Amino acid sequence: MMSLPLFRLCFIKAMLRRCRSMLPVLLLVTAYGGWLDLSTAIGQSLTPEEWRLVSELEQRRIAAIEQAAPSVVAIYGEDRSGGGSGVVIDPSGIALTNHHVIIGAGVTGWGGMADGRLYHWHLVGTDPGGDVAVIQLEGRADFPHTHLADSDLIRVGDWALAMGNPFVLTEDQAPTVTLGIISGIQRYQPGAGANQLVYGNCIQVDSSINPGNSGGPLFDLNARIMGINGRGSFQDRGRVNVGLGYAISANQIKNFLPDLLATKLTEHGSLDANFSNRGGKVVCSTINEASRIAQTGLALGDELLEFEGVAIRSANQFTNLICTLPADWPASLLIRKPEGKELRLTVRLLGLPYPRPQPPPPAEGPSSEEERRALERQRQLVDLLRAEPGTIRVPDINARYRQWLTSQVIRGKPQDNEAIQIVDDVLRDGQTIGNLVTILSAEGPFLVEGEVDGRQIVLEYDGTAFFDRRREADEAEMTTAEGKISIPIVQALGISMVNGGPGLAAFGVPHLDGSDKAAGQVAARLRYLDDDQDCFYAWLSFPDAARDRGARLIKLSPEKDCDQGRAGMIFADYLQHDGWLIPHTKIVVRDLEEQPDYRFVTQRVQILPNGRPTAQARSSPAEVLAGDRP
Repeated sequence: MMSLPLFRLCFIKAMLRRCRSMLPVLLLVTAYGGWLDLSTAIGQSLTPEEWRLVSELEQRRIAAIEQAAPSVVAIYGEDRSGGGSGVVIDPSGIALTNHHVIIGAGVTGWGGMADGRLYHWHLVGTDPGGDVAVIQLEGRADFPHTHLADSDLIRVGDWALAMGNPFVLTEDQAPTVTLGIISGIQRYQPGAGANQLVYGNCIQVDSSINPGNSGGPLFDLNARIMGINGRGSFQDRGRVNVGLGYAISANQIKNFLPDLLATKLTEHGSLDANFSNRGGKVVCSTINEASRIAQTGLALGDELLEFEGVAIRSANQFTNLICTLPADWPASLLIRKPEGKELRLTVRLLGLPYPRPQPPPPAEGPSSEEERRALERQRQLVDLLRAEPGTIRVPDINARYRQWLTSQVIRGKPQDNEAIQIVDDVLRDGQTIGNLVTILSAEGPFLVEGEVDGRQIVLEYDGTAFFDRRREADEAEMTTAEGKISIPIVQALGISMVNGGPGLAAFGVPHLDGSDKAAGQVAARLRYLDDDQDCFYAWLSFPDAARDRGARLIKLSPEKDCDQGRAGMIFADYLQHDGWLIPHTKIVVRDLEEQPDYRFVTQRVQILPNGRPTAQARSSPAEVLAGDRP
């Protein structure tokens, strides 16, 4: 019979030779290496190549820890008490933690990092429902940081590094590290109070999660954040770790980040309808007949086939998915009526309200300075939790993150005094319905000429005002409201925006309006407000530093839902042209479903040195369109 040490050696060697991934060997060698001397116990060892692989994997784990640890934050209150955790996700000091951590610490405090220093922080936005908060650290220009992973790619058995400040052990501010595996995905943990601290579609992990780890990161072996640790199943509801911890997924956090950076008290989304498992189907069992989804077409007994593009197999699965979405999110459903007809419905989610705390009673009699500070912190937290959900609480902080986001937009870099000429075919259902020539200068002025659906277009922007040159000279100037609903003007301003020009400045002052979805992507929505309090909207993809992707302009529209007869425009297929960044496809869409109407497809691009577009000083669009095409 084979001896136990020899069996272990053979098993390790087989894993090294056969596993597609060498990661399993790392655990085996880690587990056995401390007490099994392979070379002396049985007189043989792994081959040099096998030892090299083991060493590489060990170094990879150590390197991941060394890379990730400096970004971990030990969270304290203003009096430097408490003991939660967090993680920095941007060099500017933007950090994530748990809502229940800031409820314990206050709206300001101190964060300890692995360099041994304490940095002051303040609260930016919080999500009581999903137990996530964003804080801002101050005190240095370039914080060590790590990036959010794509948590949809996590598999059971993946390695998981939990880091944080359990039991306030980080006296030197260096985080504690525990190693384990992903034990389960798409778990559900009910909340603690009305619609609060609900963990939906969360990650289960056996890496040790203890009191104080709350708010800290769960890393993969590439030092990317898979989730934020928040709770554990403790023995007899005590304080003893039993190997069952839960983390809020990175992708759920991405859905809420624009809302949180907008300084909102966020709410989670609801259809105002419930589903149950019946006869192997997931059917609508209760519904508010006055709700948006009922008015859109959902009724009792309808079968839910898909939610947000995911095939639904159970009512619990639906609950898990909707838990990851904020209020006002444009959710898509595929339903089947009892008679067999299938319908796709899109509706903005309602918010699940939270109970509002009562303000603390006024202090009676003299109190110490410490008691007064504690009472003030309590009042600040109550003010936060009594704020109107979904509204911007602090405009100045909102402006900071709007500027941060727009600074992340990938832009072209045209030369000064340069212009570009873009020739587009206009297509509907694959058929050409017109042509358009856009000449845009690097400074912002532009000229658009052509014909669409038999309608002549001659539009100009001189940097201060819009003009329709088909009108009489004294009536040519357009109002800003007219410019906002003109698709040719909108597409020219979008191109200007991504090439460092003034872009949408003519439409007012921008604010970070919050989380949304555009062209199927998680997006941050900006709202421009002019002097007449008239709105215009821009959607930017959120920067993904883990994939080295900056923000992109996705969509522009005068209406948030592209309705009321006012279309929006989606920008896609960006290509570089001698420093200019040009979207080669612009899709005109209508309604919340973003139904395509027609599209501009770029056929030719030409750089015009020292060009300035004016309707009086250029050849006709017919001459331009008659040029050779590729």
